[in-house]
Parts: sequence; C-alpha cells; structure tokens
Amino acid sequence: MFLLVTKCFYDKTTFKPYFPHLETKTKKGKLLNRLFHYFQFQEGIYISENNKKLPSKIDFIYIDSYYLKANSMELNSIIALANNDTCVIFENPHYSKATEIQWKSAVANSNFNVTIDTYSFGFAFIRKEQVKEHFTIRV
Repeated sequence: MFLLVTKCFYDKTTFKPYFPHLETKTKKGKLLNRLFHYFQFQEGIYISENNKKLPSKIDFIYIDSYYLKANSMELNSIIALANNDTCVIFENPHYSKATEIQWKSAVANSNFNVTIDTYSFGFAFIRKEQVKEHFTIRV
C-alpha cells in the first residue's frame, strides 16, 4: 500500500496517455493514467450499457457510475471475471445513494481483501495473500 500511495497516487510525473482514448487533462484522468502506468494494465473491460466484448485476460474492470446507478449490479458476476491481479475500479462511488450502496457492498464483500476509497474512485482488489483492509486516501 505504501508504494502504491507514494509511487502512484502522490506521484506528480506526467505520463503520456496509457491508452489512446484515456483523457489525461483532468485530475481524475491523471490519477487513472498513473494507476495504469503503475500496474502496467494490458487488458480490461469498461462496464457500461453497451458492453459486449470480454477480453480473455482481464487486468482491470472499470464500472461507470451512471451504469451502477441505473442497474443493480451483481458483484458476484464481476468477481467471476476477476483474478488475483485484477483491479476493480468504481467510478464516483459516492455519486448517489445507489452507487454508495454498491460501493459499501463491495467494501464489505469477503472476496475483496483490499479496498481503497479516494472519493472520486473506489478501487477493489482480490488479494488472497493479504488481510482484509479498507483505506480512505485523499488524492
């Protein structure tokens, strides 16, 4: 956790966009870009209304807050896609009561051993080798 906070969250290095369409001008975009560079993600899915294609190896799962608000998402279906190195990214977990409930259920879920709340994003990791912990980090 210490390395993630110091080398990723608080690092002010400017990186080129990790993915071609990743917006890196906003504070949230810069944080995501640093996270992608830190973990060296290769494949992931963006869960939204029109998500059809699933890659074979999933490094990250990005869940849109508008989708979360409109759909009561089943966390077990997300966990089924993930492995021990997958990062589940909840966009704006405090956007509405519905997204807040989804985020709190992810934090309480026994499959997610490490959860990080940055207010703009919620990060959930399945790290079987680590004790269950929840962090609130200001970025």
